Amino acid sequence: MIVEQRIYTLKPGSLHEFLSVYQQEGLALQTEALGRLLGYFVAEVGELNRVVQLWGFDSFEDRQTRRAALSANPAWRAFLGKVVSFVVEQENQLLTPAAFSPIR
Repeated sequence: MIVEQRIYTLKPGSLHEFLSVYQQEGLALQTEALGRLLGYFVAEVGELNRVVQLWGFDSFEDRQTRRAALSANPAWRAFLGKVVSFVVEQENQLLTPAAFSPIR
């Protein structure tokens, strides 16, 4: 298993609107294509105006296939058009769980 961590830094003041649009439109599209949402978080201290998504995949190839399907979906591209102006920066990491991790 691999975990993809995506961190989005948003423009100040846009967090609540981003989350609302994501919950109403993006979440179902992303979940349908990617399958395993492990967590969705909002930063409370430190660097603010950030959301963190954790997605689980069986393998790197599984991730590639699922991400390609999501990118090809016209409804997903339309959703991105609504939220792209909120995003200042995006950071991605692919993580592999340690042998003792509760998420494996």
